[in-house]
Amino acid sequence: MLDADIIVFSHHFGIWQKLKAAYEVHVPATVIDEAQFFETKDGRKVIDLSAEESADQIKRLEATAADISDTFQDFEPTFLAALHDGEKEGITILQIQRESGIVFCTGDMIAFESVGMLGLSSSCLSFEGILQMAGLLKSVTRLLPHLTKKAHDHHLEVGKTRRTTGECFKNPPLSL
Repeated sequence: MLDADIIVFSHHFGIWQKLKAAYEVHVPATVIDEAQFFETKDGRKVIDLSAEESADQIKRLEATAADISDTFQDFEPTFLAALHDGEKEGITILQIQRESGIVFCTGDMIAFESVGMLGLSSSCLSFEGILQMAGLLKSVTRLLPHLTKKAHDHHLEVGKTRRTTGECFKNPPLSL
């Protein structure tokens, strides 16, 4: 399941079609509306995920507002404010479908931390990780630091630590 930033970067690097060929791509409904264009040296290019969904090239996944609220009910509002709607929906889907084997790929550090805070670390991969598994890493000239496995792993650990210490929670999940 891909976040908007990963879809945009995949288009930017010209590997979107190859990524779809390598994986069954799931996209949170909110992200289908968020990821609408990417920039090239020739200008802005359109992304039409709704058309790809209609053509069965990607699969839409949805979470209800109640499920999203339940997933993040214990997060402090100031921390939660930094998480985008598509990320909230994606992480909620991970929480709801915990046993399904679905994984979430994002390049957002707050999203990585949130996944760690919810105990979902094994269900999240970096962009570098999915590219490597698909044999596409050499197709990308230079990854921005937040798209690397190193950044992913660091921020997952920050989230796991917060889960233990209660930092950024109104009601810590692991009270001592």
